[in-house]
Amino acid sequence: MQSVTAQAPVPRRPRVNAAALAAVVVGGALAITWLPLSLVLLLGGLSSLPALGAGVLLLAPWLAVMIPVVRVERRRAVAIHGITVILPPRLRSTRHGMGRVLQDVWFELGSGAFWRGVLHHHLSLLISGAFAVSAAGLLWIGWSAVDLALLYESVTLLGREVGRPGLGLIGFSAVLLAAGTLVLGALADRGLARGLISGSEEDLREQVAEMSARRRGAVDAAAQERLRIERDLHDGVQPRLVNLAMTLGLARSAIRSDPARAETLIGEAHAEAKSVMTDLRQLARGIHPAVLTDRGLDAALSALAARSRVPVQLEVSLLPPDRTGLDREREAVAYFLVAEALTNVAKHAGANAVQVTVREDDSTLHVRIRDDGRGGARVHRDGQSTGLAGLTDRVRATGGYLEVTSPPGGGTVLQATLPTGDVEPSAPRRPAPPAAVAAPPAARPTAEEMPR
Repeated sequence: MQSVTAQAPVPRRPRVNAAALAAVVVGGALAITWLPLSLVLLLGGLSSLPALGAGVLLLAPWLAVMIPVVRVERRRAVAIHGITVILPPRLRSTRHGMGRVLQDVWFELGSGAFWRGVLHHHLSLLISGAFAVSAAGLLWIGWSAVDLALLYESVTLLGREVGRPGLGLIGFSAVLLAAGTLVLGALADRGLARGLISGSEEDLREQVAEMSARRRGAVDAAAQERLRIERDLHDGVQPRLVNLAMTLGLARSAIRSDPARAETLIGEAHAEAKSVMTDLRQLARGIHPAVLTDRGLDAALSALAARSRVPVQLEVSLLPPDRTGLDREREAVAYFLVAEALTNVAKHAGANAVQVTVREDDSTLHVRIRDDGRGGARVHRDGQSTGLAGLTDRVRATGGYLEVTSPPGGGTVLQATLPTGDVEPSAPRRPAPPAAVAAPPAARPTAEEMPR
């Protein structure tokens, strides 16, 4: 399961405005039309559940309507009342297809924030209905008093004779009271929103749990990276260093008895040493590529595409340096996601082409890798094929989530979403390149052209 945290900070606004008054009127209309229907569906469904679960036929459509209603109520509280709504982290399913949709719905229905939103919606309609009906009654009284004043010199009200001035005063007072009633209704709606959907200690506890989950993802990703480095050193560099030492030993033994052979062995050792240095540079590039630090994500991805054995169609759209929310951590995660995906495609997919799309907006970095290979990729945590599991942990550590869609025979699509709008102020950002080197290169850099 993956999760994201959503916050909606907004500037402070007046406690009462025209939109808040209009919301009371609209709420009064909905209290007469929609509120009774909603309560009938809810109570009827709950009362019918013991009858072989027949109440599900009523509760299912009611819940389907409540999900968007609760989201609209949150947006209304932000737009009208200027309240900062703190949404708790929402769990995301890692399944595929309809199973993913159903599990996401289940996670949302099981959250306390959802049911507080449902309670807020119904109480808001009830309160708005009461104040709106009261204001409508007062307006009717005011209209009637003015109408009587225009038709008659005086009328008898409650056993007393009231003239036109008195009727005009009654009408004016009723209109003022109606306006005051709408104001009270708007204040009550604002207070209800602050109490039920603006955030609570429970939300903070859930965010602490989410941060713990992110930390576990970061620890798992670090452990996977450490194991990869150990495996590369043990299986790749160490045997070559042993071979280099043996070659130098043979050369030392033959340097007096057979100088020609010793010279040949030293030449082989020199070539092997240069090859080992190349392997070490490749390993260091896997830890943190120099081109990513020096030239940014766009150039680093171009270098990956140029080195790929499978043709890559690359499309990168990033915000300018003064607007970007990317820090080095998220840049590295995006880079390694593309690098691991291209490696998997070359080794296992049997693909003919790969499409890589990286797009950044004001709050999110979207990374999509699609190949036309054999598909069937899955996230495994069995200690053997853990590449996608490591990528999932890396993405999760940044607060994002990774979707893997890989039907057999239908290719594989990796879709990662990395949040950038909530980057911590202390997170190191990549400085913008100087103007002298900011010009784009004439062609994508090859492996030999990359900075060391």
